[in-house]
Amino acid sequence: MPSSPRSWLRVPRPKSFLGLLSLATGTELITLALIFNKATGFYGFLTLLTGYSASALQVTSYLGSLAVLAILALCAPRIRDRSSPLHMLALAWTYAIDTLVSAAYTAAFGAAWYVALANGNVTEEGAAGKGEATAGEGNTARDGQANKAGVHDTAASMVLIVAFTLVRVYFALVVMAHARMVVLHFVDERMPEAEEVSDLSQDPFAEGAPLGEGWKGKLGRAMVSVGRGYWLGGKKEDEEWARAVNSKFRSSRK
Repeated sequence: MPSSPRSWLRVPRPKSFLGLLSLATGTELITLALIFNKATGFYGFLTLLTGYSASALQVTSYLGSLAVLAILALCAPRIRDRSSPLHMLALAWTYAIDTLVSAAYTAAFGAAWYVALANGNVTEEGAAGKGEATAGEGNTARDGQANKAGVHDTAASMVLIVAFTLVRVYFALVVMAHARMVVLHFVDERMPEAEEVSDLSQDPFAEGAPLGEGWKGKLGRAMVSVGRGYWLGGKKEDEEWARAVNSKFRSSRK
């Protein structure tokens, strides 16, 4: 039976981390890597306190790193706590948004650097070489070779940037998949009498639900409302996948 167009547009839902580790373990490793990454932004912010001058883009990047570190400090200890879907949703949204923002910053810095390289304004050596280009054809040839090498280096750098961005997108999908599993597990454990509506599990943050009170309930409803079908849907598909894996495991043992 061919897949429907809607299934092709569905956000991927990893079942494990790199096919080897559980989503919880993968989320812990990814969060730890993000903490180390944002720690550099924290030290950058400290340099601002010493009077170091920085651009507005750098300042916003440092402040964003502080905000992400604060959220990680609250959510990281709850990664394996299946009774706290709010923290996992906050972690998933934080990582996803940080991935998009980091990609935008990288694109901005990369574009500025590429333009500067194309104009020959990247280094003083490039400027000096440009000034000496009129000294003879030998210097001109060397400058041409240097420019070609610079273009090749830039292309390699762009490939690495794209590769790292794709890795971060995969990491974001892993963290989101873990948060989704925590939400669905909470619904199964704390709301067993709740009925699915249009293949969607009940919202644990809805008014009157176990997690629907106060500002936490409002925050949870806001996070679940975006991509509701992802966070609360697909339970039947997950069960079919689990049955298929169990059947393959049992057949392999025979």
